[in-house]
Amino acid sequence: MSTKDSPVNRFADRLGLNADDAWPSVVRERLVAYGLLLLYVIVIWFPIYYIFITSLKTQGEVLSLPITFVPHDPTVQNYVDIFRNRPFEAYTINSLIVASTTTLICVTLGTMTGYTFSRYNFLGNKALLLSIVAARMIPPIALIVPFFQIMSSPPLIGGLTGNLTDTRVALILTYTFFNLPFAVWIMKNYFDGVPESLDEQAQVDGCSTWEAFVKVVLPVAKPGIAATAILAFIFSWNEFIFALVLTRSEASQTLPIAVSLFVADDFIDWSHLAAGGMIAALPGILFGLFFQRYIVSGLTQGAVKE
Repeated sequence: MSTKDSPVNRFADRLGLNADDAWPSVVRERLVAYGLLLLYVIVIWFPIYYIFITSLKTQGEVLSLPITFVPHDPTVQNYVDIFRNRPFEAYTINSLIVASTTTLICVTLGTMTGYTFSRYNFLGNKALLLSIVAARMIPPIALIVPFFQIMSSPPLIGGLTGNLTDTRVALILTYTFFNLPFAVWIMKNYFDGVPESLDEQAQVDGCSTWEAFVKVVLPVAKPGIAATAILAFIFSWNEFIFALVLTRSEASQTLPIAVSLFVADDFIDWSHLAAGGMIAALPGILFGLFFQRYIVSGLTQGAVKE
């Protein structure tokens, strides 16, 4: 690369300066940028770091002063204790079942519904889509009582439905209600960015509408599907309020509820609380670190229509 094409020269050209005069400006710009980036990283990651080191401390060290940011004698005993002394394995399995089932339902229905809204301009298309998305805008706290009453309603004819409180089914239905509109919105916007010529070409080659959707459009929409699945899973995994109201035993309670049980009226078990919190936060952290590009791609694909 020639010196004329160097970042300093380009920066100097923008400012109307020569390269020597631009050096201080370049340094200041970089220092400010890196300083802001460092501050952002500290603000985002310090709470997670502090929870992690707290999970490696004994309860005595957690309560001692001054506060330490590196454990004196790191131990994983807190993690061993929460699985040995509490049914944490059952809580984890409940979270996996509820989050995975909710994600599967939302991705399946959201993908097909989003494709329908994107490709077919039927009467009431926009109004129906708006009504579906508007359901997600309702504050969840306003729906707690209605959902509790619905889930605890007496059995109907033939025992088709019954009291669903304290079951995984209640959580799956509830989380699907909140996640499905979001899934439809993401996939509709994503399919808007997929050229309709792909569908048409597949049908010219002999595919039915369904075959064109499954064999041609869906493979192209993998980033959108991945983003939908990740966000639906994380929401279902982390949700607390409805899990607190609709469940009451370890047969159906999820990890957020299990973590909250370390807080008592007169005592907080900080070390075990931190260990449980790290386990509960792990999926979200891993998804954010390793699947960020799918989330970004899935959420931005429909921004520019082909």
